[in-house]
Amino acid sequence: MEILQLVHGRLATTVALYMAALGVWGLVSYLRGGTLSSNYSGALVIAEALVIVQVIAGVGLFAVGMPIPGSIHYLYGLTAVLVLPFAWSYLRNRDQRQALLIYSLITLFTFGLAIRGILTSF
Repeated sequence: MEILQLVHGRLATTVALYMAALGVWGLVSYLRGGTLSSNYSGALVIAEALVIVQVIAGVGLFAVGMPIPGSIHYLYGLTAVLVLPFAWSYLRNRDQRQALLIYSLITLFTFGLAIRGILTSF
C-alpha cells in the first residue's frame, strides 16, 4: 500500500509538471504562428496516458481501503481524464492553429486540476 501511495503522489507531481510544460510549449508555439504539430499531438497522448495511470493508482488506493481525501478530489481526477478526449472530439476537424491554442489552455487547466488534487489530498 505504501508503494502505491508513493506512485500516486509522484505521478501527481509528474502530471502537474508535464501539463505545465505542454501548456507553455503550446502557447509559445501559438504566439510564434505555429499550428498543431504531430510532436505536440504525441505529447498530448502521453499526457492523457499519464493522467489515466494516475487515476488507476488512485483507484488502487481506494480499493485497498485508503481513507477518502474528499469527493472533490475525485471530481478533479475525473475531469482531468475526460477533458482532453472531449477537446479532441470537438477540435479534430477544426483549424489546427485554433486547436493548438485550445489544447494549450486545456493543459494549463489540467495543471491547475493536478495542483488542486494534490492540495485536497492533505
